[in-house]
Parts: sequence; C-alpha cells; structure tokens
Amino acid sequence: MQPSRSRPRIRDVAEAAGVSETTVSHVLNNKGRVDAATRARVAEVAERLGYRPNSNARGLRSGRADTIALLMPIVDLDATHHILAVDFYLSLTMNVVEAAFERDQALLQLPPLRRLDDLRRFGIDGGIVVDPLPADPRVAMFDRLGLPAVTIGRDIAHAGAPWWVAADSAAGTLTVLDHLAAAGARRVAMLSVDIGWSWFADAERAYAEWTARHGRHPMLVLARPDKLDSSAAEAAGRLLDLEPDAVYVPPQWLATGLLRAARERGLSVPGDLLVSVGVDSHQARTSEPALTAVDLDPARTAREAVDLLISRIEGRPPQAPRVIPVTLLPRRSTAVVTT
Repeated sequence: MQPSRSRPRIRDVAEAAGVSETTVSHVLNNKGRVDAATRARVAEVAERLGYRPNSNARGLRSGRADTIALLMPIVDLDATHHILAVDFYLSLTMNVVEAAFERDQALLQLPPLRRLDDLRRFGIDGGIVVDPLPADPRVAMFDRLGLPAVTIGRDIAHAGAPWWVAADSAAGTLTVLDHLAAAGARRVAMLSVDIGWSWFADAERAYAEWTARHGRHPMLVLARPDKLDSSAAEAAGRLLDLEPDAVYVPPQWLATGLLRAARERGLSVPGDLLVSVGVDSHQARTSEPALTAVDLDPARTAREAVDLLISRIEGRPPQAPRVIPVTLLPRRSTAVVTT
C-alpha cells in the first residue's frame, strides 16, 4: 500500500472529477466559463478530498497576499502609551480581526511606522489606519508604495478623501448636549484633548455650534495628549474653575480626572455636576456613579472598515465615506436629583 499524501493536489481533484487542472483552477477561483453542473461536481470533489488552494501559489498568480494591516492611533511614538488598554480600541481590534477572518483575510497589527522601509517589509494588500492625524505620515507611506488604505476617522487635512469610516461624533455630541440641557443644565462645558483626530474636531465644532444656537457661553478646555494623569488633573481643574453645572467629556480617561477633581472640591455627581462621556466602556459602566456614555458601535465600524478596504483593494467604487450612527446610553451621572 502506498502511503497517502498529507495534502491533496489540484491534479487529484482534476482526475477525480474528470476535468482538466485548468477547469479546477477556474472553478475554485471563480474564473472562466464553466457550466453549473461541472462547477458543482468540482466543488464537491474538492470538498470530499479536503483540497485547499496553496495560498502562496495563489498569491503569486494574483499578486494578492490576502493579508491586511491594522495600525492603531499615534499619540507619541516615543512615549509608552498602551492604546489597547482603552476599551474602545480593544473592542475595535477584536472586531477587525473577526471581520477580516470572515473575508478570508489574515490580519497583521503593525508596529509604529517611522520610515517607509518599516512598511515595505510587510507583505500586505492594504491597511486600516485608526484615528489618523492631519496629513498622517502613515497614510502617505501607503500612498507612496501604491498600497490601498482606509481610515477609521477621517484625515481632517484631506476633507474630500472618500476612503474612511467613522462614528458620527457630531451627532453624538449634539445628542449629549440636548440630554444635559433637558436635565436642567445651563452652564454646559466640554473637556476634550488637543489632538488632531476628526473625532475630537467634530465634537468641538458641534459644541461650538450648539452653544451659539442656544445662546450659551462656550466653556471648552483642552488637555494635552501626553502625560495623561497630570494632564487630566490640570485640565479638569481649569474647567471646574469655570463653574459649569454639566460637562461633556469625549475621552474616557479625562472623565476619570474630572470625577477625582470634583470630589476634591466637594462637588457631587450628579447633584452638583452632570457628567457624560463620549465613548462607552467598562470604566464608564462601573464608575461611581455610572457615566452616561455614547455607544460608538465598534463592531459595525470594524466591519465597514474591512469591507471598504477590500473594496478599494479590488478596485471597486468607494461607496464611502461611511458614517456610523451612535446611541446615547443614559446613566446615573446625568440623572435629575430630586429632594
């Protein structure tokens, strides 16, 4: 008895189905003109024999690696900043992995890119860049190498670029502000961060428009993106000096500093100060009090980003940008206190 091969070859499928190897290739790669009955027979034989195309050989023929990259946000390349410690980014990453696998794509999470060679050494078909900075150098690297890229969040320096997916930060901001006003707030402030991500830029613009429309005095304080703990404490102190009765805080890490600063001043939440954050998280749900938050739907964001990238890789029209609806999740931090 001859020992069986561990992996069936395309020749084995062709012989068992009574067709040529070319026909098998056409069926398995969905190419060429093959009648339906032959396609069904070849597919059944390939499945029965356990044949799987050699991905390396297929990639050489098609020029595709069936691998996409994920690049997380840049705050400071030289700082130790564990972005995956943020709930939203962890959930987003897990959902990008799942969405990529559903499309038979491998996923590489790339390290920070400082030079073109840092990107050139990876065999990828394209990439997803999360929260790009204005004129983001990583997107420019993809362009220089002729690699398709899409972003989660748009590059605010390139307003007309269509290849992006983003949660509707402006709509979420307006929903939060209306919610705070409905709860009785009259001096609504905003505590954000000084970084050029579209998520923050859209929220700040929506806040400015809302305060102007309602005849409110704008109270916007921006924290530095570095030295997170000290920056949060310093910015929270400056904001509380303005004596707001409600605060919208897009980034969760600033809300932690705000709550601490409020307690130190003897302010209760929600009794003296209503607080809402711009992204839902475990920290928001388990805070004391639990924080009203905006659900940015990272699962849908991830699916749309992967689909948009594959569309671009395959040369299809963009059907973009894609704006993801958001949902307000009211919790005790904005509840009206009755006596």
